[in-house]
Amino acid sequence: MLSTHTLRFLDELFVKSHEAYSEGGMLWTFVEAANQGHFRFKDAHRALPPSGMNLERLGYWLQCARSGQASDLQPVTAESIADATKLVAALKEDLQADDFLLAFDDAWTEMTANIYMIRNSDNRYFALEMWWSID
Repeated sequence: MLSTHTLRFLDELFVKSHEAYSEGGMLWTFVEAANQGHFRFKDAHRALPPSGMNLERLGYWLQCARSGQASDLQPVTAESIADATKLVAALKEDLQADDFLLAFDDAWTEMTANIYMIRNSDNRYFALEMWWSID
C-alpha cells in the first residue's frame, strides 16, 4: 500500500501536470498482486519492454509531465533526477520492494513511465503506471 507521503507526491505531480497541459496531463494507476511476482515482474508480453531502473529517464518523464514541454532537446534537470530518486525511495520504503524495472515510451504528445516492482519475500508484485498527454 502506498503511504500518504507517496500519494501526496503523486497528487502534487498530477496537479502540476494538469496546470501545464490544460487539455491533458498526468494520470496514474497503482497495481498490487499477491503471489504473482515471479511471472508478472519480467513479463515478456508487455507492450512496453522494461529495462533496469533508469533514474535519468524517469526524471525526464517527471520533468516533461509537469513542464508543459516535451522535447529531447531539453536536458534533464538535477531537480527532476532528485524527484525520480525520491519517488523510487518512497516506493521502496512503502512496499519493501527488492527489484525495480522501468518501461518508458516517448510518443512526443504522450509519454508513459511504468515502474514494475517485486518483493521477493512473499512474491508480491507492484506496478505504478504513469502517463501524460497533451490532450
